[in-house]
Amino acid sequence: MHTDDDVDGPAAAWPLAVLLTDDRADAEALVTTALAGRHREPTALRRAVARAALDAADRPAPASPLRDHGAAALDAALRALPRRTRVLAVVHLLDPVSAGELRAGPAETDAAVSALAAELGRQDARALAEREVLEAPFRAPGSPPPVRRPDRTPLPDRLRALAAGSELTTGQAAALEQDGGERRRSRRRTRLRVLAAVLTLAGLAALVRVVPSPGEEAAPVDVFAGPPRGSLAGNAEFLAELQAQGWAGTDLATQPPPADRRVVWAADVDGGRAALVVSGTDQDFAAAWFAGPSGAPPRGMRVQAVQLAPDRTLPVALAAPVRGALVVVGAPGDQVQVSPRPEITADGSVTRTSAPAATVDGVAVVELPQSTPTDSPAVRFSVVRDGRELPAGPLDVLTEPDPGPPWLPRLRPAPRPAAGDAAAGEQLRGLLGRLGQRADTSGTTVLWAGDLPGRDDRPVRTTLLAVPQLSGAVVVTAPYGTPADLSGRSDNDSCVTGVQPAGPPLRQRVVAVRCDLGGPTPVLLVVGPRGAGTVRLFDETGAALDDSPMDDGVAVLTSPAVVTDVEVTTADGSTVRARVVEETDLRG
Repeated sequence: MHTDDDVDGPAAAWPLAVLLTDDRADAEALVTTALAGRHREPTALRRAVARAALDAADRPAPASPLRDHGAAALDAALRALPRRTRVLAVVHLLDPVSAGELRAGPAETDAAVSALAAELGRQDARALAEREVLEAPFRAPGSPPPVRRPDRTPLPDRLRALAAGSELTTGQAAALEQDGGERRRSRRRTRLRVLAAVLTLAGLAALVRVVPSPGEEAAPVDVFAGPPRGSLAGNAEFLAELQAQGWAGTDLATQPPPADRRVVWAADVDGGRAALVVSGTDQDFAAAWFAGPSGAPPRGMRVQAVQLAPDRTLPVALAAPVRGALVVVGAPGDQVQVSPRPEITADGSVTRTSAPAATVDGVAVVELPQSTPTDSPAVRFSVVRDGRELPAGPLDVLTEPDPGPPWLPRLRPAPRPAAGDAAAGEQLRGLLGRLGQRADTSGTTVLWAGDLPGRDDRPVRTTLLAVPQLSGAVVVTAPYGTPADLSGRSDNDSCVTGVQPAGPPLRQRVVAVRCDLGGPTPVLLVVGPRGAGTVRLFDETGAALDDSPMDDGVAVLTSPAVVTDVEVTTADGSTVRARVVEETDLRG
């Protein structure tokens, strides 16, 4: 972590925020709070982050996704400490200047550092013991265990290394700057309102006129204000009938409709008709999306989504993933930019590319790649207003018919039907929605399907799926499903969803995934070319751990966490090596 003030803005406070929180969202919240303050110097930002961390409410920590043993031990030690102890220890070790502002005496600070060191010692010892248990089955019989000593890296250096594992990109830093600025301006507006109230009570309001000084921000833009927009804006009869439509299925389905209900935008779009209607004022303000088939009269359009008390300065959007369309409504003069879907490069990286969309009166109607029905569409949009990019407003999703699970080609015969088979279709539908791909044109292939051991050795139906990308890379996922128990509960999830870089065709690939299905130990599923006979396991140092036989190119093994790579010997004697698939954020 930089404490020499050679970095400014969000990056100056980000490493400290990472170490004082248990997930990225909490770290972003701390930095945003700091950026909303009056002082922007690096030291002041770090001090504000530390104070905000002390004031934050405790809540259960999510499970750590770290695989590196040393980092995982330090992460576990930080999570185990009380919040104040953690903040004092970390800030004292990495930023003593800020530590002096936390109203803690030397004795309390020293005790906090000692508590962190003691807890880390316990976590290091536990990690070494767990690693020994996991590796023991893979050592040659009679061979002694390797000598491993505790990590002697200075604690400040270990903290810096842990913080470095959570990167803050330039785009993410800009978003935090923007959020902090919005909060700072909101506070300023609140102070001005309070001042006006005080002046009124004192009888001076009539004598005072507040005039914005040069350079002061203009009044906020209201994206819902103004006359109706869109191709149907001139159809007075249509607009009047649409305003009179009930908002069926919502808490605002009042009859007769409120007098202040009005149409913001209405137009014919490719394959349908859509409209944005608003109602109410202040805290009762609401915005509703209507949609229907091409040429539908207002009575043939249905409410698709309702936003209660939305931020009226931000654009709103409606996506139709199956049809392949997006409508974004901003303020006149706004310029919409759209990224239709994440792009997965040949090396397995996930990126995005945004491009300006044709925007008329602040409204953009964009054609998208068609995908499966989803509540989390792949598309992302942003709006540029007066040269400044705004945070994305709400994105609602059109209710569209579900064509059902597609037929998928298989590289191996299908197993006998089982209760968990449905999980594959459900998980695949969500994955393809996030990727912006259609099931019937995605080339999705079933590499293997069968039962893996779960809790109490009960079989868990698991399916290994591959979704090829244009770059040659392959998205891999392993959905699993269990039958309902006596309480009616069933599991439906995925072992992992990750990316393999471009390489051989699917029939010649080696895919290894780790599945934790509730059994005594996780399971390592290795699927290679048909006829492959053996698989060799490797740890992160490249050391071979064990050779195991395969059944027609498939092996189901106990999965020690230290296995990072596998190498399969195929029927012709050649070898194919692959990394164990890791969870990948596909949002881009």
